[in-house]
Amino acid sequence: MKILHFDNISGIAGDMAMGALLHLGAGLDPLVEALQAMQLQGVGVSKAAAQAHGIGAIQFIVKQERKDYPHRSWQDIRGLIKKAGLPASARERAEGIFKKLAEAEALVHETDPEDIVFHEVGAVDSIADIVGCALAIDQFCPDQITSSPPVLGRGVVQSQHGPIPVPAPATLELLKSIPTRGLDIEGELTTPTGAAILASQVDKFTAWPSMVITKIGYGVGSKVFEGRPNVLRVVLGESPADQGDEFLVEANIDDMSPEMFEYLIACLFEAGAHDVWLQPVVMKKSRPAVTLAVLCDEKRLDSLERIIFIETTTIGLRRQKVERRKLSRRQESVQTDYGPVRIKIAGEGGEIWTASPEHDDCIKLAQENKVPLKTVYLQAMKAWKS
Repeated sequence: MKILHFDNISGIAGDMAMGALLHLGAGLDPLVEALQAMQLQGVGVSKAAAQAHGIGAIQFIVKQERKDYPHRSWQDIRGLIKKAGLPASARERAEGIFKKLAEAEALVHETDPEDIVFHEVGAVDSIADIVGCALAIDQFCPDQITSSPPVLGRGVVQSQHGPIPVPAPATLELLKSIPTRGLDIEGELTTPTGAAILASQVDKFTAWPSMVITKIGYGVGSKVFEGRPNVLRVVLGESPADQGDEFLVEANIDDMSPEMFEYLIACLFEAGAHDVWLQPVVMKKSRPAVTLAVLCDEKRLDSLERIIFIETTTIGLRRQKVERRKLSRRQESVQTDYGPVRIKIAGEGGEIWTASPEHDDCIKLAQENKVPLKTVYLQAMKAWKS
């Protein structure tokens, strides 16, 4: 299981999260393409190497040619996200973050989320932060997202409505039912955007998950704190169970209708099998048969074996412990003439060893544009290589 962990050293803001994800290895091009599709004039994004107390990090930068961008409603934001042409999973993440913000603002102002007009959060820098984080998280395909408890500062900050207390009211609404920590620092450490990212994307809040670390990224903030680096650390890793032993369960079957295997395989995957396959064999008395093979971890062993006994005609099976090795995986999105396609990338030690387009994305675009599947596939690979 791939784990993405946010380590809130000095707080979290949208630009810090984006910087850390870029430092972790996410690509910036998908966000550039999304902003172009939104037709936000005079907006550009970039990244720059930075340091905080000697720690190498990335600073995410949003450049704006004008300062009078309009305030936007929740409906306006949804329209922009729709125009962006994001992959489905990234679009759901972006909409989920903004929805949390709209609901929190509505509670603070005692109104309906549909009536909320974003001020600071509706600015183009916040749109770039949120859409960028949604795309970046999507590139890593995490099975679970965790975070250390968010940290809160103190004092007063200026807003569109005038001075407001720290933590901001919307931030506190977003962090309801989430464990938090206080730091004796003057200023806003966790922003509403940062809180919305955590509230909508994190599956579990923990000081540190049990994981085998594979990559580390740091995103730097614009403020300077005495005696504390103003960075957000994001860590990518694998569950220890994914790095160790697994079980291979096999059964030879020569007296079962082939029509029943489709349902059997679906049941096994739904119950948590990592892989299932059938292999033709010849058994005693020259009978044609198949070997059913199931790969799983130990905690699912009993339940999967039970499914095999219930759903097949076998009266016995064999199991053996096998060692598993997996390449580090992530995703990037490329733009083709037919629409965006996710590219699955795998490798080790920072090297890319294999890359392939997401099959479902290619099928969807081939059907929508009435072109051959291989045409979409080849163009996606060409776009990624370039």
